[in-house]
Parts: sequence; C-alpha cells; structure tokens
Amino acid sequence: MSRRLWSAASILALALVSAPAWAQTPPPQDEQVDIDEVVVTGSMRARQGGAQDINHFRGQSEAGQIPMPDTLTPEGLMGGYDLQIPGEACVRVLCATGEAMRANLPLSPADKILVGVGFNSSIDAATWKREPLNLVAVVDKSGSMDGEPLDQVRESLRQIVDQLRPGDQFSIVLYGDRSHRHLEPTRVAGGKAAIRKAIDAIVSEGSTNMEEGLQVGYETAFASQRGFKGVTRVMLFTDEQPNVGATDAQSFMGMARAASQRGIGLTTIGVGEQFDAPLATEIASVRGGNLFFLRDESDIKAVFTGKLDTMVSELAYDLSLSVKARPGYRITGVYGAPEDGLKRGEDGAVSISVPTAFLSTEGGGLMIGLAKAEGATYLPEPALAPGERLLDVDLRYVERGGASHVQQLAVAAPSQAPSAGLRLGHLLIDEFQSLHRVATLYHENSDEEGAYQTLKRFDERLRAETDPKLAPERKLVGQLLTRTALLSGHAGEVPAVGPAGLVGAWTVARVEGDGQIDLKRGDRLTFDDEEMTVERRKGGAFEEDPSEIYAVNDSQLSLEDSELVFDYRLAGSDSLVLTHKRLNLRLVLRRTPQPVATASVG
Repeated sequence: MSRRLWSAASILALALVSAPAWAQTPPPQDEQVDIDEVVVTGSMRARQGGAQDINHFRGQSEAGQIPMPDTLTPEGLMGGYDLQIPGEACVRVLCATGEAMRANLPLSPADKILVGVGFNSSIDAATWKREPLNLVAVVDKSGSMDGEPLDQVRESLRQIVDQLRPGDQFSIVLYGDRSHRHLEPTRVAGGKAAIRKAIDAIVSEGSTNMEEGLQVGYETAFASQRGFKGVTRVMLFTDEQPNVGATDAQSFMGMARAASQRGIGLTTIGVGEQFDAPLATEIASVRGGNLFFLRDESDIKAVFTGKLDTMVSELAYDLSLSVKARPGYRITGVYGAPEDGLKRGEDGAVSISVPTAFLSTEGGGLMIGLAKAEGATYLPEPALAPGERLLDVDLRYVERGGASHVQQLAVAAPSQAPSAGLRLGHLLIDEFQSLHRVATLYHENSDEEGAYQTLKRFDERLRAETDPKLAPERKLVGQLLTRTALLSGHAGEVPAVGPAGLVGAWTVARVEGDGQIDLKRGDRLTFDDEEMTVERRKGGAFEEDPSEIYAVNDSQLSLEDSELVFDYRLAGSDSLVLTHKRLNLRLVLRRTPQPVATASVG
C-alpha cells in the first residue's frame, strides 16, 4: 500500500468532514427555488445565436490551465454582457443600430476606428411573455458523463422544471449505446412530480452515440409538435464526446439545419472537463442554434433562472449584413460572427451571415475594425468631420412569421464620447485578442515569456477600468497571469490568484493544531497540473511518496486518495496556508525557490 499524507487517525475523522462545494447534495426536489427576476425597461433587445459565453475557457483557467485558443470566441466573450448600441426607436421585430469610436487596440495597431453594430427590437418588454414551450431534453448518459457532469445535468433539468408553466410540455430522451424516450411528452400542469421522478432516475452507462440520440430527440420533437400551440425546441445536454455513429460536426449541423426549417431549434448545454468546445461551437452556429456551458451550480442558476425564456425564443432568421466603409478606409476584422459566415467582396465590402437572432434582455451585436485603405500605410488618415458618413450597413432578414425585411443604416464618424455599450465592446475585443494571443503563443509557439508579457500588458489596461461588472474578467486574467508568470519564471512579480497559484513546490514551514498528520517542518509538497507529490526530509535528502490526484477550485483543495478537503489561501506568490477546521489542522508553507542555473567559466 502506498504511503499517504494523512495518518489513520485523520482518515477516521472523515465522517466529520464537509464535502467540497462542488459535491454538495442538491436540495430536495420539492423545494421552491427563488428566481432572480430580470427587469428590462422599454423594448426587448436581441442578440445573435451561437456561443453565449466562454465558461469552458473560464473553467479551465480556474483549474490552473491555459486553455486552447480554439475554445475562445469573441461572440462568447461578448455574450456575457449588455452591449446595447443606442439608436432610433425600433419599429420592427429587429433593427440594427450603429456607433463608431476611435480605436486603441494594441494587438491591432492599424485599426483607427471600431464600429459597433447592435440589434434591438420593437417588442415591449413590459408585456412580452414567452410562448408555451414544448421542450425535448436529449441527455448524454454515457460513461464520460458519470459523476459531476451528469449531476449537473440532473440539477439543470430540475431548475428547468421549476421555470416551466402550466401550458408547457416536457420530455426526455437518453442516449448512450442506445437511445430511447426516457419520459414521454408530459404536460407540466399536473405532471411535475412524474417529471422530477424521471429526472432522478437518469443514470450513466454506455458509449456515446450522439447521432442516434439527436435522431430520437428530433423524432420526438416532430411528433409532439403536432397539435402543440407554441414553440418546440430540443435541448442537448452533453460533453460533446461522440464515439459511435457520426462524430463529425457537419453531420450534426445538417440535422440541426433541417430541423430548424421545420420550426425546431437546438440549444446545446455543455458540461464536463472533457467538453469538446470547438465541436459544440460549430453545431450551435447553425440556424436556430445557441450554446451555453455550465461549470457549477452558480452557472446552472444563472442560465436557467435568468435566460430560459429568451434562449428558446427565436426572433429572426438568415440575417445578412453587408458592410462597406467609406473611401480611404478598409474593414480589417468582424467580431461576433463565425469566420465561415464572413465573405469579402471585390469592392471592399464584407458580407456577414448571422443564422439566428434571439430575443434577449441584453443587447448583442457585432464589432467591426476599420484601418486606412490598402497602400495608405505612409499616408495620413482621411480627414473625418464629426457625424460624417463612415460605414454603410445593409441588413436583410426573415422574421419568424416568414415576412422579409430590409434596413439601410449609415454609421456616422465619431462625434462625441462613445456609449457605455461601445466602450465595453472595445475592451472585450482587446481582451479577446490578448487571450487568444496568449493561448496561441503558449500552445502553438511554446513561447511562455511572450504569453506572460502579452497578458501582463493587458492586465495593466484592465486595471484602469473601474466598472464592477468586469470582475469576471479581472478574475480570469489574474488566474492566467499567475499561471504564465510561474511558467516563465516571473512568479514573484505578480500576486498569486486561484488554483494556478498552487502549481510548484512548497516547503512546510509550520504544522499547527492537534490533528494527527504525517508531515513535519522541512517536508515538501509539489503540485503539477493534476497531481500532488509529498517529499519527506530525511537528513540532507528527500524521500518521495507516490503522487496523489487532487481537485481544486477558488478556495478548496480536495485530495482524491486521502479523501480530505482543505480550505486554502494564497498570500502573495510565496505563502500558502492549508486549513482543516474540523480536524484542527493548519499548514503554513513557503514556496520553494527554483534552483538558479549558473554558467561555468572556462
């Protein structure tokens, strides 16, 4: 048996130990959930479909990792914020608004102007009510979903049931090796108890035949759609790891497009550490699609108590925007639409395809960068009078009822301080470019120093922003800065933030309390991305124990084999305190200095 950190007496005390926050038992199924009511004054807003957050990217950063660059999208980052662009009152179901500001994007130094094109609606927020919903939940119950991912799915389904109304209908399709209807379409009125019982009975087993699961889900949706007066939608819960049947994005996208033409959209809800974000993003980018990722219970509540009504409410389809800059400028980038939806014309115009617009309580839109025209690098920027015509936008779309609409919009040159929505959009584009560069430098160029310096410069710009809404971005950047600083040898230059600050070697400075622990002053704990190793000081050398897998969030450290959970606190970059109150244990550790290489003198 391998030697572990904790003595037998410590392990006997496990009955007294609280479970970590991510493993707590969900509330009883009949418990009422308080709903945070979102108040929107005036008209409803609109935002494009596709990725609605970067929660998977954030979750990997929280775990002390540097995420892959293809897990980050500008539309996902912007999806977490209200980017309403002011404009004239909208008199249609969907209207475009536009505003320009001077750009200051260090990673796009050629860009002189950033234009925000927003989406608004004429629908009255005070009187709007979601249509009755016929929801088909398609749940991946394969082996990769066992444990926390499936726990999150069950809790999500419970939250959804709490939001459903008497006129709604709910069914569940499960897939693993085989697919079947786990719960036949059930009216919510008088059926909540049966729905909850079915949710509780979901268990994990089998491989991942997502193709068959979606086929059965859509068959259920088509059959139950007949005679239902309202909206029918499929909601896919998965870690996007298909390994049986079709596994390519194009197959799933084709199914989703065909179903959308029959009035059935697809919401993808991603869960799990192994989530395939690029695959899910592609699938969610088609007509009728949107995507959310759930890290924890706070995400579950935020998504399903705050956004369920709007995430299932499609407003318009097949949005086609043609944007053309005035002579002297060229379009350098469009942020907020997938790259395969962008085409450049011979006249310098760019056409943008947005498959779906959804109703929203927060304004969405596109950000467009403008630079001097080709060949004008060494010429002065065109003189622009305030309010002068800068960018022409031609919008065409089809509303849900089938009517087609056209709107021409002229965006004027900057004439005053930009609106809050456009200023926020500018910062988020700066952040997207910086984070994408960091992930690319690290994963594709093995340039740890470049990644750290890029992030450090953006962190300085972010610190100049005082908006409290940006707390998630400060946390994200702080976590990545901690990690890149450690990897590039700059650990002492920045405060340690979150799990990334644990990585490295720590020497035990003090052991306090009367709990029994098999550690003493001078012993060493080393954390890598997934495992912890204990080295016990024996004279002038160290004896190494077998490594142990650990899990960590912002405040707790869980040791898998020892089955113990510690609160942890980082003080600066060189001090770590581990506390277990129930066992009356407190460990104070100091970061072990890395050996400095010395050059030989010949």
